[in-house]
Amino acid sequence: MGPERRQMLSALSSATGRLLLVCTVSVLGAVALSEIFRPTLLLVGDVTVDVVDGKKALGGAISYAAAVASAYGIRACVVTAAGPDADLSVFRGHDLHVIPTNHTLTFEHSYTWWGNKRKLRVTATPNVTLTLAHVPPQCRRARTVLLGPLTPDDLDAASFIRHRQGLWDRATGFRQAVGLMAQGQQRGLDASGRVTAFKEPSSQLLEALGPRTSVFLSDVETDVWPPGLVNELASRSARWLITRGEFGADEVVGNATVHLPPEKVAAVDTNGAGDTFATAYMLAMARGARSPGAVANWVASRAVMHEQACKPHCVLEGILLGSSYAQYRQWVRSQADRASRTVIEPLKAALEPATQWLQVALAAFISKYSAGNGGSASAGSAGLSAASSAVGGYAAAFNGTQQVLRNIVDQFRPNGTKGFLQHAFSRIRPILHA
Repeated sequence: MGPERRQMLSALSSATGRLLLVCTVSVLGAVALSEIFRPTLLLVGDVTVDVVDGKKALGGAISYAAAVASAYGIRACVVTAAGPDADLSVFRGHDLHVIPTNHTLTFEHSYTWWGNKRKLRVTATPNVTLTLAHVPPQCRRARTVLLGPLTPDDLDAASFIRHRQGLWDRATGFRQAVGLMAQGQQRGLDASGRVTAFKEPSSQLLEALGPRTSVFLSDVETDVWPPGLVNELASRSARWLITRGEFGADEVVGNATVHLPPEKVAAVDTNGAGDTFATAYMLAMARGARSPGAVANWVASRAVMHEQACKPHCVLEGILLGSSYAQYRQWVRSQADRASRTVIEPLKAALEPATQWLQVALAAFISKYSAGNGGSASAGSAGLSAASSAVGGYAAAFNGTQQVLRNIVDQFRPNGTKGFLQHAFSRIRPILHA
């Protein structure tokens, strides 16, 4: 092989190496960018028109889910089916994709005369069943998917479970988490549109189970099932969460069940509580929270504190106000602790020598007085005890300041300042909804 040929092969090899390096760097850069811009959350489900006492209000599981996401500053991909009459204002700030339909799914709500039993009737249904095919490609890679079927035919949840993740996701071990708000899969409709509950797990629910799926249902749906069935189905899923209203919720993983105690509040209306619970749980779990259930119960408590007519917008406001109140209470507690460390404790230490000297002086005086007045000995002892207690009381009073502050904070409940907080929030509402 001549020198010119060797030089040519060397140049070709060098060029090939540089080309491979450029291609490798480009691929890795593209992968890195795709991870950076991977959507945090995908919400899929129908938006609804809820008719209560002849008045229309926005509804649907993903409407409440979007409100929770907004409260936590998360921009979600939202895929929904809606007619021209739908109010989509709750999705402002999110990446919204609307599948046009002839009608928006409409529920007519009615209540028994004592007001604690709701009946539903579907008066309009869309002519579209949402599937994975309706989701834009960039949204399919979301870290967390939340599905909100409301009727047996409005959403094909199984299509999302059957979806195979991309080659890169499989290679890196990334597992997309899927939350299934499965109430709609446990509903049937009679000829008049009245909503009825299934007595056993539906075929749609069973098809949507998988190792990535967290299922959310209420005790209304599951308490009629045979004993042990929830645990059996939970073993085929990531976990099951059964909400129990004012009694909290149960987290079921395989055969293990953990009770999640409720957040005690004065409930006004329970619509949307399960949807906000599910959304908060999935987001808290994605962020690595130590107790996603506690976070979910707190967020759900914000939903039940408001009337249905203002929902889901006021759920967003309730979460923001509740978070601000919690931060304020924590700040007051920290200030009380700081005052104790920097003022009260040093002052107690400074007063300690004077207190001891005064106690000794009083003891000597009373002892001398008692020696000349034997009948007054008991009175002198009582006086010394009272004087010592009084002097020590000054230090105790300083020490009690911290407890007083804490008691004030504990008694300063959000319900007692509802009017003030609502007035304050009315000033910033235009900014939040801008």
